[in-house]
Amino acid sequence: MDIKIEGNPGTGNSFTEIHIGTVQNYNPNATTVINYNGTEGEQQKANQAKPKTMKEMLDQDLIDTENIHKEILNYVSCIRPLLKDEWKDKYMQLWEDILNIKEVEEKVYDPGKQKNTNFNRKLVAAILHFLDSRKIYKEAYNATAITNALEGDWEHSVRRELAGDPPEDVREAIDKLLKDKYTA
Repeated sequence: MDIKIEGNPGTGNSFTEIHIGTVQNYNPNATTVINYNGTEGEQQKANQAKPKTMKEMLDQDLIDTENIHKEILNYVSCIRPLLKDEWKDKYMQLWEDILNIKEVEEKVYDPGKQKNTNFNRKLVAAILHFLDSRKIYKEAYNATAITNALEGDWEHSVRRELAGDPPEDVREAIDKLLKDKYTA
């Protein structure tokens, strides 16, 4: 069958017409399927344009970090009643500073496969556990109480994450921040 092209099709374009009588496993009611194959190199160009890492996505402003930042602050503010009095006033500033640490910023805006969140809730929980080393909580560290304050459900999966520390580079950066700015 001849393909009839009206007008100027341009250069470097290829046109292919494929007719299939019946497609059993795609759609049993289909009588005609027409595939379009683009020119060579289109897919490679599209793949090259996509950012491959979270750092590249942050650099290209593909993530709404401002709203996610607010969401994280709102999330961690839920445990303020569990804090010692001397930490209540500086707690939110501490989290502002933590979220501005390069090592945290590279990881916290990537929720991965976590459901119902726009940020890395596991990392935030691990940081909350790590902050226990600064004795910021009124009573002995209690992951169940913190889980209940954060999620409203003491059985939430974040409770498991409240038992571990963040990655070493994040721990070191937060420890440096605490020593430099929050030493009493």
